[in-house]
Amino acid sequence: VVGVSEVVTENGTFTPGTDGGIRIKDIITSVNGKAIYTNDEFIKQIEACNGKPISIEYTRNGQSFKTKITPVYEKIEGKYKAGLWVKDSTAGIGTLTYIDPQNNSFGGLGHGVCDTDTGLLMPLRKGSVCNVTLSGVTKGKSGAPGELRGYFSGSDTGVLRENTVCGVFGSFTDCPISKEQAIPIALKDELSAGKAQIMCTTGNNKRDMYDIEIVRIIDRSSENKNFIIKVTDEKLIDETGGIVQGMSGSPIIQNGKLVGAVTHVLVNDPTKGYGI
Repeated sequence: VVGVSEVVTENGTFTPGTDGGIRIKDIITSVNGKAIYTNDEFIKQIEACNGKPISIEYTRNGQSFKTKITPVYEKIEGKYKAGLWVKDSTAGIGTLTYIDPQNNSFGGLGHGVCDTDTGLLMPLRKGSVCNVTLSGVTKGKSGAPGELRGYFSGSDTGVLRENTVCGVFGSFTDCPISKEQAIPIALKDELSAGKAQIMCTTGNNKRDMYDIEIVRIIDRSSENKNFIIKVTDEKLIDETGGIVQGMSGSPIIQNGKLVGAVTHVLVNDPTKGYGI
């Protein structure tokens, strides 16, 4: 649930959803005992109620609840409404951190996919992966994070299996990259302040290495903000302004080993960000 509203009827305005105790960020799981997975399924159940109460199951902060609401007849569209705005999907551009060619499994983003309206981690029923062609870059500046612009190209190339606070994980149908020399993985105790590099793809659609500095290690045990990085490569700063949306997941390499991935940009300074 990403929004609530009043429903205008011939007898006044009503708020069936909120009257039934449903709030923004709640996750609707079933209506009248039937599991609900899409907006269309939810809307059909509401519109077919004929003004009779319906039973709704939902979760809030991991706990399950039940309630009853009575949709009302909205006079403008001529349909029964519950006064709830719901969302069932999202999409975006992110960067692949690693792939294991033995089983084509991968990890990316370094943080979870969250709903833009509520900020909550999106519960994952199913997800797909496809290629992206980048068409340009909106440069980041203080107070206004930039972004990689692009469009989905081609058919699905894999599936997402997990959406977690530490990133997204899944597998490709076929390995999307040629076999290359593997990069060893560093243990987190090997991470140290100092020079490093990030690997990312920008508006030219070419993967490249850029110089950064690991400024400070904050907390090795936190979820996805373990250390602060600063972009020192003038080429990347000139092209993107620093770290932009879409670069989340860019692998960080120090002393020839994979030590982590970019997760967030500092809004007041796009040359700085967090790593996991």
